[in-house]
Amino acid sequence: MKTSAILTAVLLSTPLMAQDAAVTPSTPAPAVEMTKQARQHLQLTRNILEVLRELTGTLESVKDQTTADTAAIKVHEIAAKMHELQTQADSYPTLSKEQEKLVKSAINEQEVQETVHNFLVSIVQIAQANCYDSPSMNQALGRVLSKAAKASANATN
Repeated sequence: MKTSAILTAVLLSTPLMAQDAAVTPSTPAPAVEMTKQARQHLQLTRNILEVLRELTGTLESVKDQTTADTAAIKVHEIAAKMHELQTQADSYPTLSKEQEKLVKSAINEQEVQETVHNFLVSIVQIAQANCYDSPSMNQALGRVLSKAAKASANATN
């Protein structure tokens, strides 16, 4: 499973994971050490979250057409970072089930939920304001959202 798939799975299944934790009896798992590849996946996941927080902060700074035009430049830069991270994720080897579990357990679920929630709120606010009539912001967001859709599609394959 690629890191983007891990992050997508965490993002999409966080309510389910909370339910699973309540239903699954706690049995001690055998001590398995995280491999170098798993640590790379974990770091990449953290980097993806950081880029998502950066994007959210940029979108939250938009208040009118002028700030939207200015922020669009930054959004394009963030889209390029997202592309780099996706390329990096695609190059990583698939992890074993045990290593996937270790990576997922090392990810702060609440942090992921808050980050995604804040991102979605910022996207909705920009969309409701019609990107503040900024063609540059509209184009930049289209680029970001197409990258996210592509990553999500790759994660489900």
